[in-house]
Parts: sequence; C-alpha cells; structure tokens
Amino acid sequence: MRSCLLYLLLWLSFSNALMAQSANPYHTNGAAYSENCNCYTLTNEQNTQSGSVWNKNKIDLNQSFDYKFNINLGSRDADGADGIVFVLQNISVSIGSTGEGMGFGGVTPSIGIPIDTWQNGNQSDPAYDHISINRDGDINHTTSNNLAGPVSVLSGNNNIEDGQWHTFRVIWNATTKTLSAQVDGVERVQATIDLVSQVFNNDPLVFWGFTAGTGGSYNRQRFCTSLNPGFAMAPDQLTCFPTPIQFNDNSASFGTIVKWYWDFGDGTIDSVKTPDPHVYPAPGNYQVKLNILGNNGCLSDTFKTNIIVGSKPVARFGFPPGSFCDGNTVIFTDTSGVQYGSINSWEWNINNGQSVITNTSPAFQQAFPLGPHTISLQVKTKEGCVSDPVTQSVIMSPSPVVDMDFSDTCFRVPVTFTANNLDPAISIQRWYWDLGDGARGSSTSLQHTYSKGGAYTVKLYALGDNGCYSDTISRLINIYATNAFAGNDTVVTDNHPLPLQGSGGLLYTWSPADGLSNPSIANPIALIKKSTAYVLTAYTPMGCASTDTIHIKVFKGPAIYIPNVFSPNGDRRNDRFRMTAVGMTDIYFFRIFNRYGQLVYHSTNPKEGWDGTIKGQPQPTGTYVWVVRGKDFTGRIHDQKGTFMLIR
Repeated sequence: MRSCLLYLLLWLSFSNALMAQSANPYHTNGAAYSENCNCYTLTNEQNTQSGSVWNKNKIDLNQSFDYKFNINLGSRDADGADGIVFVLQNISVSIGSTGEGMGFGGVTPSIGIPIDTWQNGNQSDPAYDHISINRDGDINHTTSNNLAGPVSVLSGNNNIEDGQWHTFRVIWNATTKTLSAQVDGVERVQATIDLVSQVFNNDPLVFWGFTAGTGGSYNRQRFCTSLNPGFAMAPDQLTCFPTPIQFNDNSASFGTIVKWYWDFGDGTIDSVKTPDPHVYPAPGNYQVKLNILGNNGCLSDTFKTNIIVGSKPVARFGFPPGSFCDGNTVIFTDTSGVQYGSINSWEWNINNGQSVITNTSPAFQQAFPLGPHTISLQVKTKEGCVSDPVTQSVIMSPSPVVDMDFSDTCFRVPVTFTANNLDPAISIQRWYWDLGDGARGSSTSLQHTYSKGGAYTVKLYALGDNGCYSDTISRLINIYATNAFAGNDTVVTDNHPLPLQGSGGLLYTWSPADGLSNPSIANPIALIKKSTAYVLTAYTPMGCASTDTIHIKVFKGPAIYIPNVFSPNGDRRNDRFRMTAVGMTDIYFFRIFNRYGQLVYHSTNPKEGWDGTIKGQPQPTGTYVWVVRGKDFTGRIHDQKGTFMLIR
C-alpha cells in the first residue's frame, strides 16, 4: 500500500512538471520537424532540402554554456550529404538554405560548427567527413573565417554516416573566450575568439540552433537535446545480500534535470537524484530502471541495468578415488555452486594454514609428501559473498623401491632375472617386466632365452599392496653371439701360400691344424699339397661358439683349366661355361668363337662364364673355340686355346 501511494505521488509530480514545461521553446523551418519532445529531423532522405531548428530564447554570450546533444547523420555514406551545423546568430529564427552551405552559408554575423559529410572541391574540403569552426557563413577552409579544422569528425574513423547516434558537446567559456566541440567525448576543434566584440558587434544576445541541407545527394540528418539517464555504483561496491547498495546518478541532460524516477526492481521507487543506500529483501536478479525529466518538460527513455544481489555460495570439491602416493600430484575438482551470483575466487587451505593458495579459476592440483593431509576450500563471488569452508583429507602412501639381478650370457642360453623389493615394509602385489625384445613377465623370478645377440634394455616396476607403483628402473643386458665365417671356397696351386680370413668372433680356432701357420688366429697362412676343408670355430671369452667351413681345391699350376663339354639346358648343372684359374693373378681376356669365327662371348672375370646365348638367343649345338690369356703369380704370361662341345 505504501509503494502504491509513493507511485501515485511521483506520477502527480511528473504530470505537474510536464504541464509547467509544456511551452515548446523551439522553432522549426523548412523540412525540419519535431520527432518527440527533444528530438528533431532537420532533413529527410530527399534531394534539395533545407531545415533548421532554433531556440526561441536568446542566450547571453557573457555567460558560459555547455550544451550536450545527440546527432545522427544518416546511413548513406558514398552518396550521403551534406551535413549539419551548430550555429550562433542574432538575425532571426527563420533562416536556412539547401546544398553545400548546409543552411549556414551566407549567414552573417554568425559562428558555426559544421559537421560536413560531402567533399566540395570549391570549399577545399577534405575527402573524409570533417568538422571545423567557421564565422559569418563562410565554409571555405582556406579563408580567414576558418577558425579551426577541418579534422575528421570521429577520432580514428573517417565516416560518421553510419546510422548511429553520436554525442556532440559544444562548450563556450566566456572567461577565456574559447569555443570548443567534442564528439563522442573526444575534443575535435577549438578556437579562441571574443564572440561578442569580434563577431556580433558587441551584442551578446544570440539565437542558437541547428541547420542542415541536402542537394544532389542526401541523408536523414537529426539531432536531440541530450536527455540521457544513467547511474553507476562505486568500483568497490559489493552486492551480496544484505549489503546496502548505493546508486549514484550520472545522467546527462542538455538543460537541468528536475526529476529522477527510480525503480529498484523490488517494488521500491524513489524520486531524488541520490537515493539512500538500498537494501534488497532477498538475494535475486533485479532490474533497476531510471527515467529523468528535463526542464524542457521532456521525459527520457528508460535506462535499465540488471543487478545481481548475491546469495551465499556453497563450497564443494572432490578428487579421484584410489590411493595417493608420494610424489604424485592430486587433482582437485571444484563443484561449488551459488544460486545468485558468480564465483570468482577459490581459496585452498593446506594443513590448517601451512599453505594458503588463492586462485581465480577452479582448477587446482597439488603434490604432497608422505602422510595425512587436510585440504579446505572456501569460495567467494564477485558480488562479495563468502562460503563456509569445506574440508577433506588425503593420505599419501609410500611407493615401493625395487631393483633387479641378472648376468650377461650367450644367445640361446637361458637368462635368470630376479626382482628385489628394497622396502620390505611394502608388500609387492605384482611385478612388471619388459625384457627388451618384446617379452614380458609378472613374477618375482623368470627365465628368458634371447634368440639373437646384442644389448637389450630390461625394465622393471612393481605395484605395492597399498596401490602405489614404484619408479621404473632400467638396466642393459649384453647377450653375446658369434657368426663364424671362414671365407668363400677357393682354389690354389699346390705349395702356394693362401692367406685365410676368418671373422665373426673374438677368439678363433682352425681345424685341422695341418698346413696352417697358426690355427689359433683369425688369419693364418695355409700351405697345402692336396685339397682340404678347414673348420673355423669363432667364440667369445664366455664361450658362445659358432663354426664355418672353407673348402680349398689344390691344382697343379699355375694353370688355367677349362672343360671340353658344356650343356646349358637349365638343369642348374653345367649351365655356364667357366674356366678355373689356378695361381693366376690376372685374366686379361676369355673369348669364345663359333664355327664361323664370330665372337660370342668376351670377359675378364673367370667366375662369370658364358650362358650359351647371344643377346638372349640360345646358340646351337656344336663345336666352339675358346681363347684365354692371363698372368700367374710368378709374372709369366699364359696364352691358351682349345675347343669344347655345346650340347643341348
């Protein structure tokens, strides 16, 4: 009932103020018309229009003024024109003209602040939308009547024909004789001139108003005398229930504000500039509204802001189930909540103040030493509400410490691996072996046989009965292996020294020892009179033996041995016609001719041999001639020739 009565009183006050200010102080000309109580259209989107709006009451330039407006230059950019002018003049309230003069051109005496949106080359206009200060209706920027500018209307933006409303403030300081203009809160132009004596012939009383014009291009051009409600709270104002909230008016008006109409969103209203600190009845979301009434009788639009009156948050957090082990990081998950407001601070208290960490995000993780630990969480909201702390405990258990035993050995010999628990206080639940060759195991002791030699990385870790894993330890095991190679089978002349080249181990033994200079080295010298097979055993200091055999054929020589029959029939027996060079150090050529004397084969490699074809074509059965030349180890040249039969 009390709120309804207060509403009624405020409405009666508002109605009386409207009646007291009902006389319209503005006069419109041409295309100009009133949109509402404080807003006017100067030109519509039509060619060749002019419009002006004048305040009927003259002002005294011996007194300073600070006028605030909102202006809108339309939304046509490329073909938008021409602009508007704030004008001071003492002639009449009926002047105005079309086109580039924007209703200001030729008006004298006068002072104007043009906002020009069209580039006129004859007036030395810049390409961008510009603002300047000019006198006596002269908008040419190269004459002495151009007192300031031109500069871009908007700071950092060349276009004001954006369809948006912009603030426009005109300030006259009668003491310093300074006239300036601001757009969107940024000063754009300023001129120092004694308006009374230098412009208006010592007559301080002038009309003020706006003029505008269009020509071949156009825009809808508008202005409003400012009537902008607004309020703010102190930067440190908290809105947690039941904190009193102070709302501070920062409304802007062209004239004076005679009334404020507050609606706090909870059924409470007020009508003063600065209401008492307001206490809301409960936490919640409230929409606060403000209207203002100007001394021209105009009521503003409604300024609205949502206010969150915060409720007390509830702190909650969790962490993964299972065991926690020393050295591990515990990740805590915040699940705190609040009905009204936003949590923006998380305070973590470790072990009753041993460590206090305040975060601006809910993410939190911490590593702890062995033993029990308490963790508390208290959260706060940006509205200033604080939760009760919530506490939980974690216990950090010790991890097992392990080692392993094994010995290097030969490949194909079983290796025994043994795991060792170095902390008997922790029982091992399971072992985890990786033997380096893909094999794995899970017992305390295991055997494994490597199929190849080499160095293998063996890894081991364990899981304790307390749920904690040990670190992984790594060791190298060397598996030794040999690969005996006695050399390729060969031929030699009797009693001619042949160096043997054994490899594949660290230690060597040749058998039989007959004819060898030393049977216990890798490369003994063999001097034999008959064909012999030698077996090489290669081994390491640990054993790890392997064997290989080389067959050595002994011929009388030096000589070249060539067969007399050749059967290249694809049975893999005698499919190539080859010579055997015994005691020869060089073969200069080995040539074969058919019965017509045609060369069918030529080579210097005695091992290569002829396959019985020419350019892939099999040659016929018949008798062929061979010729060979070589040099033996004594330096003697051997020239030999003969025939053989090719049989298919």
